Amino acid sequence: MSYRISVDGPPPADVPKDRLNARIENRVEKAPILPDAFQDAIHIVEKGDRASKEYETSAAAVDAANTIYVEFTEGDSRNPMNFSRPRKWLITIVACAMTGITAASGGSIALGFPSMVRDLNATSELAALTLSMYSLGFAIFPLVTASLSEEFGRRPLFFVSSVVFMLMHIMFSAAKNISTVIIARLISGAAGSVGATMVGGVIADIWAPYERGIPMSLFALAAIGGTGLGPVFAGFIEQNSRLEWRWIQWIQSMVAGVLVIAIYAVLDETRSGVILTREARELRKKTGDSRHRARIEDENPPLKQLIYISCTRPLYLLLTEPVVASFSYSWGVLFSQIESIALIFRTLHHFNSAQVGLAFSPMCIGALLGFIINIYQESLYRQHVKKRGPEARLYAAMAAAILFPIGCFIYAWTAQPSIRSWVGPMFGIFIFITALFSMYLAVFSYLADAYGIYASSALAGQSLCRNIMGAAFPLFTNQMYTRLSFPWASTLFGCLAAFLAVVPFILFMHGPKIRGRSRFASKLAERGEDWNESSLSDDDKLS
Repeated sequence: MSYRISVDGPPPADVPKDRLNARIENRVEKAPILPDAFQDAIHIVEKGDRASKEYETSAAAVDAANTIYVEFTEGDSRNPMNFSRPRKWLITIVACAMTGITAASGGSIALGFPSMVRDLNATSELAALTLSMYSLGFAIFPLVTASLSEEFGRRPLFFVSSVVFMLMHIMFSAAKNISTVIIARLISGAAGSVGATMVGGVIADIWAPYERGIPMSLFALAAIGGTGLGPVFAGFIEQNSRLEWRWIQWIQSMVAGVLVIAIYAVLDETRSGVILTREARELRKKTGDSRHRARIEDENPPLKQLIYISCTRPLYLLLTEPVVASFSYSWGVLFSQIESIALIFRTLHHFNSAQVGLAFSPMCIGALLGFIINIYQESLYRQHVKKRGPEARLYAAMAAAILFPIGCFIYAWTAQPSIRSWVGPMFGIFIFITALFSMYLAVFSYLADAYGIYASSALAGQSLCRNIMGAAFPLFTNQMYTRLSFPWASTLFGCLAAFLAVVPFILFMHGPKIRGRSRFASKLAERGEDWNESSLSDDDKLS
């Protein structure tokens, strides 16, 4: 057996209650932090008698005097951190494939709007609602995925969600009315959100912090590049009168079916706490000795409480931590610009569906360039992390914040009837997608460094805001571009992007002070959890 067993005995009977409470208080110090109103609403152990009760409950769960904790040994092959590099890369590629497929599905439906509106006798507003429902599913379901993965593991969550994602595309393909399409899009968005929210966790499970730069870049490339690649293929399918919108979805359901097989065959469980819990259960079953336990079994609250925490804490972080919400509004700009691409190129340049699909190709090229730029950003991070801390993640984001509005303005003022060339708008798309890639990675990396053990909640809150923007903006984009004209509507979004450009500069210069006023970040500092130690390789630490 390749695990270690450690014994933690109960306190002596003569230990005073106040000392016992202090000991237990220290053990439950890592209980999630919520505002007082939320803390009163849930039953999380905090201190004193409540901690004592929790200890007594845990102690009653075992039959003997001592708890035997099951743990990994050094070099244990079952520990996801010790997987071989080929195995790690295979898992990473399959997880990122789900990210790319779900991202491609998000925008590809828009290329099939002409035939779908005709066949289902729907309005353009209801067609746009299908885009919003997908983003809404992406926004809501991640609030519970963290707690579900803690209880059941990442592999079951990936597998079940990929199956549901495939089934919803089949339902969509066979839909007889627009209501069915809207419902299928909402559920497929919820299922597909696992490919956006859980992949970062998988990467963190198997790669050391100093190794995560390229895997995280691959994840971002799949997310943003997939958003452009889906419409490219969908445009050619829509152009074929024998295929059109239904076959866009049928083909995506086939690709999703291949993904289901790949996840089942390749994606091993990567959450170490879940692996140890299964080992402990197996030992209890084999030996009949209920002392065998994983530490996570005693440390985690019940699933109901986990779900409540994962639903409320991201909202609290979003509303009270300006760092979490700061980058989110850029996505409203992005979704509006993407929604306008088909409208501009069809109206001004008379593109057919296949050509409109190709107008999304600069998104793929921009994401690829962003991937290359991030390699340089990683080298800057290694050079400056000891001095700058988490803010060393923001060098590329600062440059991107300047390029983002520039790309929006180029896109705006080359989209005019007097300018016949379509090169200008495509170049604008390329610029703002390249910029957005760097900001997207900065969000993940900076929040992970700044919020430590609360990073998943911070990212869930940021994802919630980002996808709500993605759900809301497409509902008024067409009307806005029609009434304001193409140049002025895009200019408005460019001005918003210019206003937001100061965010990474403020964080870079004043990030430590902002984090010092953060209830969560300051709590990490009190516990002595240092981003610096967790972000460097062993060689970096020695130097």
